[in-house]
Amino acid sequence: QATRWVLIALATAVILARGYLRLRIQRQIISSDIFMFLAWCAAVASACVDIRLAQLGALEKQVMSNLAGYTGGPDQIVQILKLFWAANLPFFTTFYLCKAALLTVYLQIFPPFMRKRRIILWAVIGYVIVSYIVSVAMALFYCWPVQTSWSLDPIKACTPSKGEQIFQLGWALHFAGDLMIFALPWSIVTNLQMGRSMKTGVFCTFLLGIINIVFCLVRFIHVQISTVGSSVPLSLIALWSALDQNIGLVIACLPALRPFFRRKESRDYYGSGPDRYRGTDLGAAEAGRRVTCDPYARELGPDNIVNASGAFDAGSLDDGKRSQSSVVELIRIPIERK
Repeated sequence: QATRWVLIALATAVILARGYLRLRIQRQIISSDIFMFLAWCAAVASACVDIRLAQLGALEKQVMSNLAGYTGGPDQIVQILKLFWAANLPFFTTFYLCKAALLTVYLQIFPPFMRKRRIILWAVIGYVIVSYIVSVAMALFYCWPVQTSWSLDPIKACTPSKGEQIFQLGWALHFAGDLMIFALPWSIVTNLQMGRSMKTGVFCTFLLGIINIVFCLVRFIHVQISTVGSSVPLSLIALWSALDQNIGLVIACLPALRPFFRRKESRDYYGSGPDRYRGTDLGAAEAGRRVTCDPYARELGPDNIVNASGAFDAGSLDDGKRSQSSVVELIRIPIERK
């Protein structure tokens, strides 16, 4: 339980930092922030389910995934099975709200003139919506009537094979969605005109998705092992599920924190004062032009801002209240040679 709450505390800190930066830079909360807050609420609800399971003794080391080794009475077993059934809703909701937050960011990143890529993006959005509905519906109603999900009657109880099918389908839909979301930005990031250090930072931000994919795979392996001989403790499955859930929550928040590090980097690089942009050795190929995604670039003045299509973008200079059509800007900086 300590591990789960440490992860939730970390996610809380990241979400608060995200909200602080959003309000300070853009002066408003956008849809992706709302999705992340709701995902955090769902993660807390999942943690509350684990607390109740621990109180019932279901997370003791000797208790296996099929409740073998559990010493409680029938009433406690029914409560545990009800918690298993109810936990599906916040569990899947956390995953898919994180996906929704990232896809909302992608809608800003993908410029309108990239029609094919935006069509693919909308197809992925449709897939994610359908996957969430199917996953939750399967988890809650595949065993019908729902009372069979916690029935102790061998004749009426939902068969273990159905539970395995629910898990496999839900995991497959979730994992496929993660792969699609992970692959989407690479189609445009590789073509963006930006400095090497900035491109490296963007790559590292998106590569963090690999961590989430790894945890998702490990969770699947542990649960699958538990269906063969029931040799895996329930507490271990709960741990990996918590890691998968909360690591995904933290990683989904990280792209929004990049302005904090960019601001610090730009201050260290350019210094301060009116001459902070002079005397920088950008090389012959970069002379007269520097590409950045810095939201504080409005200090440079409207004559230096163009959008991703090369046209003047005055709308992005509205004192932080920038257009949500794209978060990518090209900044043109005149270099004075000495």
